[in-house]
Amino acid sequence: MSSNEISYLVLGHITQDLTPSGIELGGTVAYSGLTACALGHSVRMVTAYPQDIKFPSVKQPSIHRCNTEKATQFENIMQDGKRSQYCYSQADCILPDCIPSEWLLSDIIHCGPVAQEIPFETVQFLAGSSFLCATPQGWMRSWDEEGLVHPITWDWAEKALPLMQAVVISVDDVGEDEKVIAEMARLSKILVVTEAEDGARVYWKGDARYFPAPNIPIVDATGAGDIFAAVYFSRLFITGDAWQSARIAVQLASLSVSRIGLQSIPTLQDIQHNMVEIIK
Repeated sequence: MSSNEISYLVLGHITQDLTPSGIELGGTVAYSGLTACALGHSVRMVTAYPQDIKFPSVKQPSIHRCNTEKATQFENIMQDGKRSQYCYSQADCILPDCIPSEWLLSDIIHCGPVAQEIPFETVQFLAGSSFLCATPQGWMRSWDEEGLVHPITWDWAEKALPLMQAVVISVDDVGEDEKVIAEMARLSKILVVTEAEDGARVYWKGDARYFPAPNIPIVDATGAGDIFAAVYFSRLFITGDAWQSARIAVQLASLSVSRIGLQSIPTLQDIQHNMVEIIK
């Protein structure tokens, strides 16, 4: 099956990210979905957003918008070299009846919540899909009255993780708690833990392997984990190889940090070069 014959469905909120230059589109759906477009897949997005969406890319995905009065809005603030994230508003949840029925036959289905917007009801509805994956960061965080985002316990992880073919989290999603990671690895078919500039580790079939990242100066790390996930799920679907998929995903996600915002989506040249480098 060629890349352009593979259908990639990603669900979650496309966000409004507040930046010094104004409001930018963001969220897992944006970064993972556009990366899947770059990989040549037929991309479908299900989101909740109050107006039509146009991405700054040549190839546009198919987008189905659930009704909502407001968008999910985030802001990242750097202070003393540390990033604090704020969530100021939340769009409506994505329920099963919001998903076009013909899209349920997509080859890859990626749950990409950013703000608790995909309930377990929706995950259960998708569970019969042949290749269901997730980046569960949005199930593993909440925010206080001021909007400051902080990690929380994912209460229904024990029910959801066994339904997934692969799961990608950041070590920050669990507050670097190795006990939580070990339990998630036990429940998952494949668990990948990304560690920013240090690379990623993969838990598969009772084994764990580490994949270091190249040393690339960081300009903007926003979306790098979502880019990693889309590349990883795509290569895993095509090859079935959890290790090689991680090598390619680390390389392309690392390149992304040298660019700002949605400009970080891999180019065709990036993809072709890294595929050749890894495979040879």
